[in-house]
Amino acid sequence: MYSEISQKKVDSIISEIISLRRHIHAHPELSGLEYQTSVLIAGYLKKIGWKVTESVGRTGVVAEYGPSNDGFIGLRVDMDALPIDENTDLSYSSKVDGIMHACGHDIHICIGLGVANLLKDSDLRYGIRIIFQPAEEIASGAKWMISDGVTQNLRKILGVHVYPDLLVGKVGIKEGSLTAAAGELSVEIIGQSGHGARPHEGVDAIWVASKIISGIQELITRTLDPLDPVVITFGKINGGKAYNILSEKVNILGTVRCTNLNLFDTLGDWLEEKISLIAQSCGAKAKVKFKKITPPVNNDLEINQVIRDCAIELIGRENVVELQKPSLGAEDFAEFLDYVPGSMFRLGVSGKDGCAPLHSSEFNPEEGALKIAIQLISKTIMELNKL
Repeated sequence: MYSEISQKKVDSIISEIISLRRHIHAHPELSGLEYQTSVLIAGYLKKIGWKVTESVGRTGVVAEYGPSNDGFIGLRVDMDALPIDENTDLSYSSKVDGIMHACGHDIHICIGLGVANLLKDSDLRYGIRIIFQPAEEIASGAKWMISDGVTQNLRKILGVHVYPDLLVGKVGIKEGSLTAAAGELSVEIIGQSGHGARPHEGVDAIWVASKIISGIQELITRTLDPLDPVVITFGKINGGKAYNILSEKVNILGTVRCTNLNLFDTLGDWLEEKISLIAQSCGAKAKVKFKKITPPVNNDLEINQVIRDCAIELIGRENVVELQKPSLGAEDFAEFLDYVPGSMFRLGVSGKDGCAPLHSSEFNPEEGALKIAIQLISKTIMELNKL
């Protein structure tokens, strides 16, 4: 099976894959708008003989190869870019103002294309389904594709994400929770307007907002179990009409992250109670809305072991890192795991001089990681075909 795929074949496709990655990097598209990216993906896959279905989950692409009677082994890769001005000075840097592949999804796409090319002539027990997913950055694309039936007849699913904390040539494997559950927290604070020179005659909603922002952080440290971390960050605040008028309304918007799903399920009520009490203590009212965005990624033990064994054989035990802590980042790959067992691993992309973090305008992953990921995922898929 995989042993029949020669190193020569891997080497023969990598230049083309890198060229495709650079083209995609130079032409990024935002979540839900990945139209040209989808056309490129579909065209390439059709050319090498895969069955391709377009417009799945709006702009997603699904490619299948091999027998379908007994189901499919899946690979999910995401496609969307971020609203960031690139600052890398690469010859293939983004040609689109204000949009950049700063989370490595261009790498992910080309891993999927490389796996498709590498495995297209393989003798398979189960078919392969590669899912090119839109809109990961807004945590919507997985739900869109699942709604269109992409998990039907899937036996197992794999995922990968670039990881600038690891050197290129290494991969990271995490048992259990890989990422956190994520939610969106919006609060409308209602005070009472008045003259800025006479604050005692009104209720300053900006002051109340500051009390809520700081008070919630204090309550987390004093009332929640520190062994189950909860992170709440407010990233947007709007309020006020003039410099000398007490603000009557302020809206704050933030993100909530938690690795314990049972605790996460209780946070909506907890936040509403605590925020309302803080507002009331200041003479204001608060309207609290908490929306769950995505659950945590919980890796399957059996699939993790197959990835680990394949990685050890491919790159050596010393290059397989057992990650001890989950990330508080979110990943809507988790949505697929409600329907099918799966695992996601971390792909080292840092060079000898380091790598800027994800979502940075200077993010520049090492392209050497492409070859490792293509080989590892291909080998893992072939091993899963034996189970």
